Amino acid sequence: MTRAQAEEMAAAAAAAPVRPPEPRRRAGAGMRAEVVGAMTRDVKLLVGVGALVLVAGLGWLVLGPSRPPTIPPVLGWVDQGPPPVPKRTPPPGPPFKLPWWK
Repeated sequence: MTRAQAEEMAAAAAAAPVRPPEPRRRAGAGMRAEVVGAMTRDVKLLVGVGALVLVAGLGWLVLGPSRPPTIPPVLGWVDQGPPPVPKRTPPPGPPFKLPWWK
């Protein structure tokens, strides 16, 4: 590039009006409408079904039936459950005193 071309470009850049930058848009109702408008139908369907499943699950957790604390007896018989697990016994010690370095 020659000096004359550089001076012409600088003059053209100085003569061009300076526009202030556009202010950043905040996420609001208009922004949501643009986002939803840009989505395809299948994405909207997936988002809708996911929201419905989420609301139904939360509703079931809050409003669903509670579990009974114990199993009610049937005809007088009650299941006692599995027997308790016996505690393990520690391994036996040596029959004589070990040296101090072991």
